[in-house]
Formats: sequence, C-alpha cells, structure tokens
Amino acid sequence: MKRSVFFIGLLLIGFNIFAQNNGRITGKIVEQDTKEPVPQANIRILQQKDSLYVNGVASGLEGDFAISVPFGSYIVQITYVGHHDLFRNVTVNNANRTANLGTVELATDNILLDAAVVTAKAAEIVVKGDTVEYNADSYKVTESAVLEELLKKMPGVEVDSDGKITVNGREIKKIMVDGEEFFSTDPKVASKNLPAKMVEKLQVLDRKTDMARMTGFDDGEEETIINLMVRPGMKEGLFGNAFLGYGTKERYEGNAMVNYMKDKNQYTAIGGFNNTNNAGFSDLASSMFGGGGGGRRMFFGGQSGITTSGNAGFNFSQQFTQKLKLGGNLRYGSTDNNTISKTHTQNILSSGNTIEDESNSNNNYSQNFNMDMRLEWTPDTLTKIIFNPEGSVYNNRRTELSDFLTTTENMEDSINYGDSRYHSEGDGKNLAARLDVSRTLGKPGRTVSVQLRGGISDSENRGTNLSSTFYNITQQDSLIDQRFVNTSDSRNWQTYLSYVEPLGNNYAIQFAYQYRQNISESDKDTRKKDEAGNYTILDEQYSKRLENNFTNQEIELNFQSVRQQYDYTVGFSIQPSSSQSKTFVGENMISDITRDVVNYAPTAQFNYRWSRQHNLRLRYFGNTEQPSVTQLSPVVDVSNPLNITYGNPDLKPSFTHRLNLRYQNFIPEKNSSMGFFGDFRYLTNDIVSSTFTDRETGRRETTYENVAGNWNANGRMMLNVPLKNIRFSIFSMTFASYNHANGFSNLEKNLSRRLNLGETLGLNYRSDLIDFGIRGNINHNKVKNSLEGQRDQEYLNYGGNANTTLYLPWDISIESDINYSTNSGYSDGFTQDEWLWNASIQKQLFSQKNGTIRLKIYDILQQRSNISRSVTSNYIRDTTTNTLTTYFMVHFVYRFNIFKNGATQEDMMPMRGPGNPQGRGFGPGSGRGRGPSE
Repeated sequence: MKRSVFFIGLLLIGFNIFAQNNGRITGKIVEQDTKEPVPQANIRILQQKDSLYVNGVASGLEGDFAISVPFGSYIVQITYVGHHDLFRNVTVNNANRTANLGTVELATDNILLDAAVVTAKAAEIVVKGDTVEYNADSYKVTESAVLEELLKKMPGVEVDSDGKITVNGREIKKIMVDGEEFFSTDPKVASKNLPAKMVEKLQVLDRKTDMARMTGFDDGEEETIINLMVRPGMKEGLFGNAFLGYGTKERYEGNAMVNYMKDKNQYTAIGGFNNTNNAGFSDLASSMFGGGGGGRRMFFGGQSGITTSGNAGFNFSQQFTQKLKLGGNLRYGSTDNNTISKTHTQNILSSGNTIEDESNSNNNYSQNFNMDMRLEWTPDTLTKIIFNPEGSVYNNRRTELSDFLTTTENMEDSINYGDSRYHSEGDGKNLAARLDVSRTLGKPGRTVSVQLRGGISDSENRGTNLSSTFYNITQQDSLIDQRFVNTSDSRNWQTYLSYVEPLGNNYAIQFAYQYRQNISESDKDTRKKDEAGNYTILDEQYSKRLENNFTNQEIELNFQSVRQQYDYTVGFSIQPSSSQSKTFVGENMISDITRDVVNYAPTAQFNYRWSRQHNLRLRYFGNTEQPSVTQLSPVVDVSNPLNITYGNPDLKPSFTHRLNLRYQNFIPEKNSSMGFFGDFRYLTNDIVSSTFTDRETGRRETTYENVAGNWNANGRMMLNVPLKNIRFSIFSMTFASYNHANGFSNLEKNLSRRLNLGETLGLNYRSDLIDFGIRGNINHNKVKNSLEGQRDQEYLNYGGNANTTLYLPWDISIESDINYSTNSGYSDGFTQDEWLWNASIQKQLFSQKNGTIRLKIYDILQQRSNISRSVTSNYIRDTTTNTLTTYFMVHFVYRFNIFKNGATQEDMMPMRGPGNPQGRGFGPGSGRGRGPSE
C-alpha cells in the first residue's frame, strides 16, 4: 500500500511539472440553421507558422470539445461532412490558458430541403451519429401519461410487465434528463414517474464509461441509455404535476412530481402510492433474497400477481462553478406482492416423458433505501476527477405455499406428490465508492488515468421451512422441518492504471493495468429438531459454508486510429487470475479447490460514417469465462429434494467470440429511417448443465459439462417511412434468431436447434381531429432436437393492437386502445385467446387548461390472463399467474408551473385540436416551419 501511495504521489508531482506551460482550446459546435449540436465533428489544431498538425479530437454528444495544447499560436480547423470548413486563429499563453471559441456555427454547403419538405412534419425518428432520436410530438399520449406510456408507442421500444425497457433489443440501463443522471441506474424511476408532456425529444445511445471517455479508448463496458430532452421553455423555472385516482375493487393510485430547473441546475422530488401493479422503483430487496434457504422447493411462478407499492425520492444536479459539479439522489421504495400461479411442466425423457403440475401462492413484502452521489471536479485545464459513492439498505419478508404432483405423461400413474410451506425474513446493506482521476501530461493527447474502487456487501436471511415429498415406490419419503440462518458477506477492491501516448496523425496507443480482489463468504446454517423439540441439531445435508478468495490482473495494449469518416481500434489483453474456494460442513472442510489460469482477450472495433445520419459500427470481442464456484464444487446440494446439484472440478474455462454490428441511416429528404442490429457468438468449451431425471421418483440430478461447437446469432431490422400523404407513416420491426446448442438430455448428447422469427408492422395516422395507430405482430418458434425420441416443438404467439384518440369540442377527448393476443402449440389449459380493451374520456379544466378529469375503464371485456412459456431440450414449461382484471378508475390531474418571465405551461408546450385557431398545433401543416432534421 505504501508503494502505491508513493507511486501516485510521484505521478501527481509529474502532473504539475508538465502542466506549467500547457493550456487548452474549448468550444461548442452547432448547425447554423437549426442551432442543434453537432457531435463527431472533426477538430484539428495546426501551428500558425507552418500549419503543422498538433492535435485533434471529435466533438462530443452536445457538440462540445476541449483540446490540451502547449502555449503557442494555432489555427483551429473544424470540418464535418456536408458542411463548409471553418478556421479560427487562437493564442494560448500564460495570460490566456483557455482559448474559448464559444458557440461555433457550421453552415451547410448544399441545399437538402425544398419547399415541400419544409412544410412537412418533423421526422419521427432521426439518426445523428451514434444516436437514434425520437420526436416525442409524433406520439400522442393523454395529459396524465407518464414516460412509460410514451415509450410503448415508439417503434423498436418494448416495455415488459416488470417495467424493463429495451430499444431494438438492447436493455436500457439508465435514463438521463438533459444529459444529467436521473436517479442513477434505476430507469423505472423516470419511466413510471416523469410526465410524458415534459419531453420534446428522446435520444437512445450507447454511453461509454467515465474511464473510457477519459482515456478515449473503448473498454467494452458501454451501456445503452435514454436521454430525455426537456422542452426548451420548461428549463427555466418550476413545473410539476400531481394526480389522484380511485376506482372499483378498491383500486387507488396517486403520484406527484416537482421539478425545478435553472441554467444547468436541476432538482426533482417525486412520490407515489398505488395498488395497480405500478412499482415505481426497482425492488432490490426481493431480488437479493430470491434464493431462499434450507430445503426450500424452487418455485416457477412468475412475479406478476397484485402489487401494492409506494415510493419517494429526491434527485439533484448542481453546477457550483465551471469546474465543480455535484449530483445525486436519495430514494425509498416498498412493495407488497401477492401472487398465485399454476405451472405445467413436461419433462422430455427418452425413457418416457413425465408431467409436473404445481400450484403456488406467495406473499413478498420488501423495502429499500438507496443513495448515490457523483462529484465532478476539473481543478485545471488538464485534470479531471470524478468521485462516486453509493449505498443501500434493504429488508424483505416472504411467505410461500406450494402443492405439487408428478405423473407419467398419460396421467395414469403418480410418481411423487407433496407440499411446501416456507417463510423468511432478511436484511442487508451495500456500500461502494469509485474514484477516477485523469491528467494530460505535456504533449497533447498524452494522458494518465487512475481508478480506485471498493465495496462491501452483507446480508442475512432467517426463516422456517416445512416440506413433504411422498413417492409412490420404495423410495423413502422426504419430510423436512427446519430453521435456517443464511449469511453472505463480501469485500472487494480494485485499481486501474492507463497511459495513452499519441503517435501523431491521429494515431494513439494505450497501455493499461488492472488488479482486483474479491473475498467472500456465505454460510447456510440449517437446524432440525432435537428430542426436546428445539431446533439445535445441525442438518449437515442442508448446511455448508463457502469461502472464496479471487484475484485477477489484466495487462492490456490497444491501438487507435481516428479519421474524418472512420476510426478503428485493435487491442489485446492478458488476464492471469487465481481463485481459492473452500467448503465446510460445521467445522469440517470437505472441499478445497485452487485454480490458477491465464486468459487472453482480443478486441477490435471499426466505425464508418458516410454522413452524420448514415453510419456503421463493427465490434469484435473475445473473452474467457471461468466456471463459477458452484459449477466447480463437487459438494452435493440437496436444498431441493427433487432437484439435486453438484459441480464438476474438471471443467475448463469457456471462450466466447462475439461479433456485433450496428447500421443506421436516416434520409432527411424522405423523413425515413432504418437500422439493423446484429450479434453473433461462437463458444469454445461452453459450460452447460447436464441433468438426469429418475423417471421412477421424479428426482433430478444436475451437474455441468464442457461442450464444443455452440453458437447463436440474432438480427433486428427497423424501418420507419412516412407515406406520400405526410399524415401517415408506417414502421416495421423484423427479428430473427438462431441458437445451435449442444447439450445433454438424461446424460445423452443432444443437439438443439432453435429458430425464432418475429415481425411487427404498424401504421400511424395523425391529424388535428384524430390520432390513430394500428400494429400487428407474429412470433414463430421452432425447436428441433437430434436425440431420437426427443419431440420437436413448434408454437406461435401472434396478435395486434390499435389505439385512437379523438379530439372533440369543449376540450374533451376520447381515448381507446385494444390489444389481441393468442397462441398455438401450448399445453391444454394454457392456450391464450384474449381481447384487452381499455377506454377513457377526459376533459380539460380551468382557464389555463392545467387540470384534467378522466374516467378510464380497464379490461372492458374481462379477458385478461397472464400466460408464459419456457422451452429447453429437457422440458417445456407453461405458467399462468393472477393479475388485475376489469376495474373503473376516476383520475384528477393537475399541472402547475412557474416559468421565467411569467410564461405559462400553455406557452411552453404545443397545443392541438379544433380549439386551436392560431395554428399552434404540432400536426402536419401547422406552419411551424420545421425541417425534417428537427
């Protein structure tokens, strides 16, 4: 540790020496006509005396740039495809260490638009470099709608029943507001609480980590995020909304949000409560304690059911000076979920299939409190520091009841049956912190970056387990009566050092080193009754303690080249690691596994830009994955009497080759866009599970094996095209995937080939009187198995939906949406054939129309069900769970605002409908004069 401190001290001294005669050139690039930022513009710094190249960089997402240079006189050359080059002379010296060009406007060098296009509506989807931008005005929502309802109407966006958001198949990890983090890594806070009406545009982009942005080299850990662009007039003042609703079947919901923005500062307070399955925060406690304990039977029911939830939170971003910014959030959430489910599983066996039927009922109550902060400090022009502490505390209470029966396929003979009663209570905490420091040294582009991070995680789960499994043969029945205490503790820390050396002509090389260590211990202490009826005897079958010490190093070398129209990066890393795992039962050590391995991981990336709206990205990653402790440990786990597992100490590491492709194109003169996203993976020594099912008892034994030749591929293509009549637009989403999986079925080798094809096709129509959208979807799945006796599977899910909003006089509107879902190829009793119809009528109130009264009817036809299917080479599982059915609800919505210069929200937001004679609507022909790039 002393050596590390000494080394960092020497680095900081070197930083100061090199920084004495250095400054920087900054600015922001926008388009002259639209005043929108220009990302990925090429900035070159040339010496005035001989025009010799000094340094260069591409502008960021908001068009901003900053380049470190030695003192001297320079020419700044700014170029971008389709625009005139721009030149500026600047001088950087001791009196002017930062030469700020301010806002630089680039003029187009050709006319792309004609008069007909200027009067057209704004494009629904625009591609800008690596960013896909949706125009929120193209998707009509009600006055009380939250962001999630807006997202569901956008092509390529999917929101599942748990609130998880995916865009073009990529899961959204974070939602930002005007480029600032909003409640950290919990996108549901924004999607379920922010009003849709505040959003002007919605951007989807892959965001690199802080360290990758500091070094300029991609570390392969980027995350897909959504950035919400707030309507310009709402960025200076206070605005918010609140609504209350009450309905039949004692359904209720309420929510409030207050947001204050001034300059670059944001403050948001939110809170809500409901019993309509609208959990606004992620349920951390529930996920932490999902593993149960003791001899608990594993349940297959979904997480649907009926949920009562509450939440409160505060988020802020404060710009103290140009050099110092602080942001963060505090949030509290609680959920109380009741789920009833039925599961039908067909186990596919060469000796004859078996059927499992299971009924489950469970209650899960949890609450959690989270906080995280982010400090960004730029003490001088060459240094950047980011500090990010975070923490959480949580608790959980769970009760589960289950009854099950296993029979032969013809349902004539019973194999086993039983029941289980389980209860647990637990709590835990997580604390973590990360420090990133980056410094430019002397020569422009030469940077040293350091990262230090660490964390602790502790949890404890206590409970009781009663279960009975009866066999209809000579197998001894299993009767379990236990008390258990499960604890888990871990400590981790890591350090990362990067050095980047520019090689001239926009070439650069990076050397990096990383060291990390994780020490963890988990203890399952399970007790059974003694003669006096007290739970004092250690149940050795269900008790064990695991200790693991894992260390990993990574030595990395990367090369990068950046050009105006393309850039590429190639790299290679060596990753030696060591892992020691010990398993104890009581005080006796029964397993001690030490593994030392060296992994190799190549990487490559290529980006090509025909224009700002037309680009291609190819990425290749190769990485080695080590078997987990569970997969290696030979200790038999009998926590579930019918599902016994044990590891294989002879497992080899698996290696994955991954090729990723992204192609995006927006055609301004046609207002059309398309995108293709593809992923291919080939695995060597893939680690798969091997399960043997005893047909006589229904008991399964699972271990792990290496197999060769597994690969999978998937592709997704999106099209969005306006028709000749600009009030209409169509979109298409086509999906295909293929999985080539070698594995085992009852210890026999089997090749499973799964093909999945999907298509969604939609049509939208917008006018001042009516909004209408219709879409249809079909998803085809086919599974073929090589093993004789394995039944091939083929099933379909298909349906469609339509939504319409009708604008009537007197500020009244009627909204209706209907969704049809059906399937084929499912088990008896799990076939779905449902029409879900919701409808509402609402009227705006008050002189400023900032109040709304709404009556909404959910599931008018009373057909809602909740059915899902899971298919592997070993089984087919169909599950249905309880969910909300028909109810009425009355809402009152109120919007409030105090904007700069006394403006009202009516001034800040577009109006529409027949009651708008001034033509201030945002429908086609409204005369706003927007071009398609808007």
